[in-house]
Amino acid sequence: MATRLVMSSRRRTVEVRRSLVEALPFWVRLPVWCGVGGYRLVKAAIQHPRTTAVTATLGTAGVLGGRWALAGVVLAPVAAAVVWRIAWPASFAQRVTPRLLRWQRRWIRYGRRWNGWMMRCRLGVSDPGGDVVVIPQIRRVEVTPAADRLLIDVPAGLTVDTIRQRSAELANAARALDCRVRSTGSPGLAWVEFQRKDVLVATIPALPIPRAAEGEDLVPLDLAAVPVGTREDGTPWTLPVLGRHVLVAGRSRAGKGSVLWSVLRYLAPAIRCGLVKVSGIDPKGGMELSIGRPLFTRYEADQLEAMVALLEAEADHMDCVASELAGNVRKFTPSMEHPLHLVVVDELATLTAYAPMEVRRRAETALGRLLTKGAAVGWAVLGLVQEPSKDIIPMRGLFTYRLALCLDTPSQVDMVLGDGMRDLGALADQISLSTPGMGYALSEFEKEPFRVRAAYVADDEIRAMAGEYAPITTDSNDIEDIPAAPVVGDGNEGQADETEPADARPVEPVEVVELEECPPADVTPVVPDSLLAKLRGLSAAGGSDGTEAA
Repeated sequence: MATRLVMSSRRRTVEVRRSLVEALPFWVRLPVWCGVGGYRLVKAAIQHPRTTAVTATLGTAGVLGGRWALAGVVLAPVAAAVVWRIAWPASFAQRVTPRLLRWQRRWIRYGRRWNGWMMRCRLGVSDPGGDVVVIPQIRRVEVTPAADRLLIDVPAGLTVDTIRQRSAELANAARALDCRVRSTGSPGLAWVEFQRKDVLVATIPALPIPRAAEGEDLVPLDLAAVPVGTREDGTPWTLPVLGRHVLVAGRSRAGKGSVLWSVLRYLAPAIRCGLVKVSGIDPKGGMELSIGRPLFTRYEADQLEAMVALLEAEADHMDCVASELAGNVRKFTPSMEHPLHLVVVDELATLTAYAPMEVRRRAETALGRLLTKGAAVGWAVLGLVQEPSKDIIPMRGLFTYRLALCLDTPSQVDMVLGDGMRDLGALADQISLSTPGMGYALSEFEKEPFRVRAAYVADDEIRAMAGEYAPITTDSNDIEDIPAAPVVGDGNEGQADETEPADARPVEPVEVVELEECPPADVTPVVPDSLLAKLRGLSAAGGSDGTEAA
């Protein structure tokens, strides 16, 4: 008996055996065939209303108006589409092109071949009798710039893992670069993603710094979705900063700096106005962070003791803010009074593994305080590390968003992203150093990793960004439109340049914390030369009339 192919996985299919039907007289079989055919026709019309409407329109025009009416019905939409495409290309690309692509992929590219692919990839399920085979059915198709995503039914007898094990065969059948099978979170459904082209091979240029719209004064920023680069399907990759802690692991030259500077590039307007304050720790002596030194409110790059002291000061300040906010707010929202504090630690292992024992103990304690409590009160930690083992980073599990760039071994992938993530497709150990910034990310809201690449920010772009968006540390109302400038001094906080005149040294920071028991924010202000000139002018004017300058 021939095998029947049934494209149904959500309903029980009742098959009437051919032998029983053929045994009936012809006058009985004829109405049965008509009834079954009519039922299938009505069912298809209901399932595909757009196709039904088009077919009905063409048929009506052909019957009632003849061939000229039929030609007019066909050519009128085509002419309208051509005019729309020429006159308003952006609108056409937004409203029409995606629908045409989805239709073409659904019915031409995949619809005609899908049954054969399922059978050849051994993804059909046979009934006990062996005469009926149930295969996954396509329910919807989505098209992205780099991939096609198919939502399919998973019939009884198959699982998402079973289909995932056939991903290599499916990729070859579709002539795709790769095939990823993902769970949807709903039982009986799965996403099959065919990658048509790799948009992550080419270097991604630096993303633009957000700016206010024309006629607006405010720059809209979403601190919970900071654009960093591109995902493998060509869509933007966003990284959460507010309420999250981020761990970036990768070999030397894997592109960890691309992630860091892309984050700071998006936050630059908020850094300048004081809505975000960034503290930087660079154990490599400033090789990574010093180029953007003006962006950091607090910065240490030389002494391990000073680096640990910075972490402890941040943790103490965090405790004070937590005491102030307790009982008043449930969800932290950055403000000028209570900004978001981002603590950047490059080469995290220097403090947690390679420093003297006492320094390691203090660093682990301070980081533990920040990671367990900071997200709720406006502190976020961005840690960069080469060796992600638990011995090196004991608090690894406290980072809620983790990114694995180019790694040395397959075991390190699971160390960063979690057990079994490499089996789900996170092949970070196979990434080449020729594609810095490429890696696999895993957020707390997604069960499966996804491939990404961070945008590359050149040194000149970092310098320009640091010069334009350095934090403004004065509250004087007499000075407007103060341009940002490089930091005064050589980066050693508390040491003034002996060659400078006394009145050109940095002014004392303004204490903004209202609680008396809070530790002072040991901030070396960024004072541009134009500001110093205006301050000297104000001081001279105040001395001439016997008043004290502000």
